[in-house]
Amino acid sequence: MKSWSISAVLLLSLLTFVKAHDYGNACYIMCSSYIVGYYTTTTCGDDDDACQCTNYIYAESYALCLYEVCYEKEILDAWNLWIEDCMEDNNVSASGTYESNLAAGLADYVSSDSVNDTIPASTAVMPEYDYFRKRYLARFEIIHNAKWSEYFGNILNAYWGFVILCGAIKQVCDRFLPRNGSQLGIVSVFRRYITLPAGFGSSHIEPIRLGKVPVWTVYLRWQIIVVFVFFSLSIIFIFVNMSVINGEPIYVYNSLMQTNNLGVRAGYLANEMLPLMFLFAGRNNILMWFSGFSFETFNIFHRWVARMMFIFTCVHGWTYTSFYLNVGSAYDAAPDAYYLGDVVQDWGDMVGIIACVMAGCMMIQAAYVFRHHWYEVFLSLHMSLAAVFYAMVWYHIQANSYEEYMYCALAVWCFDRFIRICRIILAGPFTKATVTVHGDAVYISAKPSIHWRPTPGQYAFLYVLRHNAWESHPFSIMESRDGHYIFVAKAHAGMTKKMHKSVTKKSGTDEVRVWIEGPYGFSHALYRYDTVLLVAGGVGITSIISYALDLKRRGGQRHVILYWMVRNEISLNWTRQQLADVMEGGQIEVHLYVTGEADPSQDKEIPDSQSTSELEEKEVAALERLPILYNVRPDITQVIHDIVAAANSSVAVMACGPGSLADVCRSATTANVGNGHGRVDYFEDAFTWA
Repeated sequence: MKSWSISAVLLLSLLTFVKAHDYGNACYIMCSSYIVGYYTTTTCGDDDDACQCTNYIYAESYALCLYEVCYEKEILDAWNLWIEDCMEDNNVSASGTYESNLAAGLADYVSSDSVNDTIPASTAVMPEYDYFRKRYLARFEIIHNAKWSEYFGNILNAYWGFVILCGAIKQVCDRFLPRNGSQLGIVSVFRRYITLPAGFGSSHIEPIRLGKVPVWTVYLRWQIIVVFVFFSLSIIFIFVNMSVINGEPIYVYNSLMQTNNLGVRAGYLANEMLPLMFLFAGRNNILMWFSGFSFETFNIFHRWVARMMFIFTCVHGWTYTSFYLNVGSAYDAAPDAYYLGDVVQDWGDMVGIIACVMAGCMMIQAAYVFRHHWYEVFLSLHMSLAAVFYAMVWYHIQANSYEEYMYCALAVWCFDRFIRICRIILAGPFTKATVTVHGDAVYISAKPSIHWRPTPGQYAFLYVLRHNAWESHPFSIMESRDGHYIFVAKAHAGMTKKMHKSVTKKSGTDEVRVWIEGPYGFSHALYRYDTVLLVAGGVGITSIISYALDLKRRGGQRHVILYWMVRNEISLNWTRQQLADVMEGGQIEVHLYVTGEADPSQDKEIPDSQSTSELEEKEVAALERLPILYNVRPDITQVIHDIVAAANSSVAVMACGPGSLADVCRSATTANVGNGHGRVDYFEDAFTWA
């Protein structure tokens, strides 16, 4: 009996991990394994399922086991499972009905004490109640744990659904509720202390540093709350609603049963996180449109779902490793006998270990310091590790028939890639772009095959085919008068630095082939506010100036103020057309600060690949009227305070630029919520996922 018991424990503990469709499985699995262990015939082998389906002694013994051991309400479910398996797996009809086999068995049976796997029975076998009842209860508890594991996984998915629903409700309110009038006190308090501020301190986009090394960024407070609740629920769900059966004969020791239950629970939860992890990472995540959350926000959610999945995976791997290292002692064998025999020599288990290692590598290389300094390397390595991880997980769980989560994750990934390709094709796969250099800024002008008018705040990913065609980088879109799309970026490391160097070598102008993938992003409804403050730093003007032009086109009596801080005057060259349009008519108040070293006495027209004599007269006049202040920065905190105090109604503050500037704007706006005569809101455009 001992030989079949050990193998049945190991096989059935894995089988119930995925076949727990209902509690009738506990009866079915326990009674069918019991009969195979105690009964053999000269015509049916242990693995000859088709023969067993038509063997009357097997059928009668199975009916007796259900009758003696199982709960009455589960007997018919267990019997029907056997009938279904006989038809689906072996294409044969089982012998008789439950009632007929039970009656025949009760009329002529022997006790299980009188037979074993070496002494065949010639008649039906009745199980010994106490021993097999505990086996059944243990099996019942295993399936009960599997069921609750599914429920808890569904609750975690439902939690994210609730978060998305809250975002959708907020988006509707922002779009349709009036901005004018005083705010309810509780609403102002909630926004001032929950939705607007950084988690702690005033830093959000600007990273926290250890010495000179940036190590992490602080989430917004509401994002921290969302992640904390998810993390807390996940940790709780790993451990709750599990129990052991004292004295049960399957695992022998309570610690082994508890270890198995914990491994099953963690495995289920990890599996259910997989589709969410892929969905939250996608650029074409449909939940972004429904919730109004930005790609940056979903990237935060993606990282924490992935981290939680990694924890689940580690718990799953650790518990099953511990189980197999210790199960031998329960059956008078070497403690590690089953680990060496059933894990090390089983490729399906080994790939699970490899998947766990891959997940650990992704956790390490996805740390902020690596993403920030070597983003291209991080992205390429991350995608490669994810592909290996996915393949290993697929192989690991395919034997357990739980591939639906893998199919779902794969479908999400394929949908995202398909939409990306469609966007590139619609924009024109053979688009040429003119690249020029203005100081440390790279200026790209391209006209896609199919014109789509970008709304303020939208961006696109550019693939520069000359420089690593597989890489893409986000650029804010600024439209020119002739329908070209203008993308501007500061030359940092990676692709922008390569472009800056290659164009500089060609007298500051070059032509390259690009793929345009976009547009992405949302446009903030600044037109719904009576006073709008636009704050830009450096190349952040590309987004801000689009909003300024949009507000001007919409007309109305709103008061619009634009502050732009830039390092040197040469940046005026790549915005002169748009600046002229903004200043025309005087509806928008412009304040320009050149913070770098500059000589106020020199002309404002800066030499460039295009001389100022070629500029339109309107643009020249606009540039000459620019109120430029040199070698000084505005006190943005005071500016925001004064504007909110002077405004008679709603105020919107919009910022785009360096992290330190955006953080000051957020902090100052948050401090003034509830202080004005109407609603005060803050918006920002920033690519903070790197």
